[in-house]
This record gives sequence, C-alpha cells and structure tokens, in this order.
Amino acid sequence: MITLITGATGGLGREVARRLAQGGVAHLILPIRDARSGDALRSEIEALGCEEVSTPLLDLASLPKVEQFIKNLQSGELHIQGVLLNAGMQSAKGLRFTDDGIESTFAVNHLAHYALLKGLRDHLTPTAVVAWTTSGTHDPNQRAARIFGFRGAQYHTAAMLAKGEYPGAKNSAQACRDAYATSKFCNNLMARYFGAAEIGQRRFFAFDPGLMPGTGLARDQTRIALAAWKHVMPHLIGILPGASSPRRSGEMLFKLMQGQVAVDNGGYVNYTGKIVASYTPENEQAMIKDLIQTSDDLLVRATVGAR
Repeated sequence: MITLITGATGGLGREVARRLAQGGVAHLILPIRDARSGDALRSEIEALGCEEVSTPLLDLASLPKVEQFIKNLQSGELHIQGVLLNAGMQSAKGLRFTDDGIESTFAVNHLAHYALLKGLRDHLTPTAVVAWTTSGTHDPNQRAARIFGFRGAQYHTAAMLAKGEYPGAKNSAQACRDAYATSKFCNNLMARYFGAAEIGQRRFFAFDPGLMPGTGLARDQTRIALAAWKHVMPHLIGILPGASSPRRSGEMLFKLMQGQVAVDNGGYVNYTGKIVASYTPENEQAMIKDLIQTSDDLLVRATVGAR
C-alpha cells in the first residue's frame, strides 16, 4: 500500500512521513520540488524502516507538470492507502502568479492538490484516507489569527481567487494574508465536498496543525520577520495562542491518518485532536459548486494551453 505526502521535505509533512515510516508503512511517495533534496530525504525515511521511498519531482506551481506527474504515477500499479495534501505557500510582499497565469497561493495550496486528488482518486483503496492541511486563519472569528492580521477567508468567486482579487485589502501584505486564509478555506470546502460524496469506507478530513514557528512557510517574509519566526517564536510555543510544533502536530496527524483518532467524514480537526466547528457560510454549497466548476475549467485551460 502507498501513502503520498506533498511538502515532506520539512515541517509537518516530514514529521508525518517519519512517523509513518516508523509505524510500518511500506511505500511512501514524497514528491519534491528540488532534486537535490531527494537523496537525503529518501535516506532519512528509509533508515526509519520504510521499505520503499520514492521522491519524484513535482512542481505544484505548474499545472502541466502536475498533469505529467499524475500520468507518470498512473503508468505503474497504484494502490493508494493514504494521501496528505500538505504542501503550501504564503506570499508576504505581494501576490505572485504562476506561468499558467494563476495567483500562486491559490494555485499551489488548492488547485494543484485538487488536480492530484482528481487524477488519483480511482487509484485509492476502498479504505483510503485523504487529508488536507488547512489553517485556522480561514475563520474570521478566530482571535489568534486576528492577532497576526488575518481577517478570515475572503471568498467571493473562485475566478477572483485565481486572479488574486481581494476587495477590501488595503495593501499588498493584507492581500497576501487574504490569499493564504482563503486558499486554506478552499481546503476545508474540498474535505467537506469529498467527504459528503463518499458512500464507502474512505475518509476525507481537514487538519489544522496550528501556528508552527520555525517551519518554511514564512520563507517569503522580511529578514527581521523571518529571523523572529525561526529563532524567537519557536521558544514561545507554550504561550502563543494556537501554537504547536511540527512534531506534536505531526504525531496527531499520523494518528488521524491511521484511524487511531476518530474524525467524521469531511470533518475538521486541530492539532490537539479536537473536532473543530469549522467556519461555515450560509452559501457554502454555492461556494463549493463554484470552486469545483472554476477549478475544472482552469485545469482544462492550463493543460490544453500547454500542448
């Protein structure tokens, strides 16, 4: 059986990969963006007991490359027991766009992962588990997120998200925070959509790992902010609201993926194992329909344009 994890070169993804290897998972597929990191990651995870570790190249910021990655996987025999859609990015100084013309945060955090799941869904085992890494920043009512300047998900239409349009954002830094929070809200929507559509034993859920200082998420911040994130804030985890460590959150996510901690299909759970009441707008079903339709259209447009 295979478990696939995006974003496993560091932080939460790496901790889950390590724990799965120690727990007896025989085959891990850990896509990487940079080939130089593959050998070290493979050696580390194999040393923990995993029989087979694959580290294929995958650029989540390129939809044609995501499509090619899926085709390459489909060429072999696939029996996927677990999928962790974990890789993510957050801009800080200004929104950026992929070569496909899509705002990068939306493209990486939502769209590429949607394409992966859509392409690999037929290869999931009957009892497979699929998890999305999300964030409490999507909830406009979360006090801890507001401390850091987040105002919650700003979902108007998926087409606007793809264009990086966030009405009411007073500056580029706010637009970056809006893009991150809203992309994570999209992950919650996808967990609920696929969870509701599942009639078998497969499980889909969204996981909030909490604020994890020291991880690579803040790599686009200013030098001062990055230094504080890496060297100061990790020592404050015990007093920062909603903060955790990759090890603590990774252990909980491992238990969730292994079925050791229960979560409802389509549910939302945080790093403590607590089932969280997710932010649910009145027009959520219309949002899901819009997100699916727009995502499908963007995938077709990007892959056709690349041919």
